[in-house]
Amino acid sequence: MKTILITGAAGNVGRLIRPLMKNTYKLRVTGRSDFTTVDGEEKIIGDLTSEVFCREVVQGVDGVVHLAGLVGPDFNFEDTLDPNYRAVLYLLEACRTSEVGRFVFASSHHIVGQYPSDRMYDHSVTPAPDGYYGLSKAFGEAASAMYAHRYGIKTMLLRIGNADPKVVDGRRERIWTSGRDMVRLIDIGLTHPEIDCDVVYSVSNCPNPVFDNSRAEQLGYRPQDFASEHRAQEFQSLSELPAEAATKVGGFFAVNPLPVSARE
Repeated sequence: MKTILITGAAGNVGRLIRPLMKNTYKLRVTGRSDFTTVDGEEKIIGDLTSEVFCREVVQGVDGVVHLAGLVGPDFNFEDTLDPNYRAVLYLLEACRTSEVGRFVFASSHHIVGQYPSDRMYDHSVTPAPDGYYGLSKAFGEAASAMYAHRYGIKTMLLRIGNADPKVVDGRRERIWTSGRDMVRLIDIGLTHPEIDCDVVYSVSNCPNPVFDNSRAEQLGYRPQDFASEHRAQEFQSLSELPAEAATKVGGFFAVNPLPVSARE
């Protein structure tokens, strides 16, 4: 059984996927502070902004699923520098020196959040981040690609849609992903022989989808879950949402003012 490191294991996505992966992989899970583990997991607490910790935590693993990072629309550029820039570089360098062969980078739909939502976008679209969080994901994808092409680390750039347990509105219904569909994509990233450095979207079966996920389909992805079957009780249709949020892929992330830098 392969050993896989999951960073950011205590976050929303980490908690979603870990129970679904534990029977297929031996899981090493990490976070900055203590958290509850699933049976059989190896927990290591530490900070990925430490190069020493990154080297330690990847020892003996076959692949990495990098979920850790600062998430949200309210952080300025300086806020994201350590957790979303330096940490991913330190982790990639640790993977190189330890000869870790597989890397799944948790990117986000916010990397293309500034685009209008009245059309579809595939894996080849130029990034158009909707804020500093999306911008950091563009950096993470570029850094991952650099290590993939220079050093042969087989890499999946996983652009996650909305991974909430329930679909709360019509915008997110178009980009929603279930945990088990996300795990199917992660499995492809960790095992598929044709992975090089591939961009895919973590989305389930969605009505009027925003993303053309043809590359994922070429790699064998067949989503099983349907966003329309997971609507929250308080679900708001697209027409009920404020127009400025409904017309952009990134929703409110794309229309809220950018946070002011702490240096200004």
